Amino acid sequence: MSRAEILGSNFSLADRSAGDQIALRTVVACLISIAWYNALELIVLCFTTFKRYGGCYFWCLLIASFSIIPFGIGYLLIIFDIYTNMFPVAMELVAWVGMVTGQSLVLWSRLHLVCHSQTVLRATLIMIIVDAIILHIPGCVLELGSHSNKSYLFSTGFDIFERIQLVGFSIQEIILSIIYSWEAVRLLNLRPRGHYRGTLVQLLIVNVAMILMDAAVIGVQYSGLFDIHVALKAMVYSIKLKLEYAILGKLVVMTEMGSHNSALTDLSDFVDLAFQTSDTPQPDSDRIRENPGYGAHNRIRAPSKGSSADPLRDSLSTAHSPSPSNPDC
Repeated sequence: MSRAEILGSNFSLADRSAGDQIALRTVVACLISIAWYNALELIVLCFTTFKRYGGCYFWCLLIASFSIIPFGIGYLLIIFDIYTNMFPVAMELVAWVGMVTGQSLVLWSRLHLVCHSQTVLRATLIMIIVDAIILHIPGCVLELGSHSNKSYLFSTGFDIFERIQLVGFSIQEIILSIIYSWEAVRLLNLRPRGHYRGTLVQLLIVNVAMILMDAAVIGVQYSGLFDIHVALKAMVYSIKLKLEYAILGKLVVMTEMGSHNSALTDLSDFVDLAFQTSDTPQPDSDRIRENPGYGAHNRIRAPSKGSSADPLRDSLSTAHSPSPSNPDC
């Protein structure tokens, strides 16, 4: 059974003219190819960036990244009518659960680095679980039914509920991003002299970019371009997961610098800190602006006091030194 026979609409490539089919095939293939490339890169980054292969953040990030691949494969088989039984449908449904709920759990896991309120963390986790139950289960039933022999009973419901599902998951991710942004602002406001303001702006821009990408996916879906919509979803989720690494680097620096007055968090369980030193803000630049007499000869003496490029090692050295050292990068 073809996609056109299932939905009886203009969503399928089979309903287009020859020129439109070539254009749509090209767009769909390009979007899914980009998503697959990003997914493979994300899987490699998971095993090369993290110091310990464990914890909720690592596994959620890995599962969400891997799920992009079968999600794209399943929809390619459906859209191009390569394999028309239930196998590609089941494949993309399982991958969709891992991709979208995995992304939400990634957002929830990184909240632990900036938010230490158990009430907030527990409430957001309950929200993710409840949304997964009320949005995934009916969506899976309706989509499987729309590919069955009695597709006429499910096609209309699937078309409506899929839009509700996507909006619901987008709102969930927006809520998590807003909570994270709020807590990050509060954390950075505790840092002295405001030299982390650039970090704050970068983190907020990344979260706004994620929200705008969700809005773009919703807009394409409501425009009736089903084939492009599902391919765009795969690419957007792969980009959002890549942005997680940019956020992770900033979070590690922020939390490490404020670890003396925040809840205990073993950063080495999240990421190998040696990979994040290039993003560490340098207090020396502030000293030079405030005191021109603080020159190169002052900065050269800092490494001799036991400091290093590793912020975790710096924090350990500070604990044994009467005065903090300033790393020179």
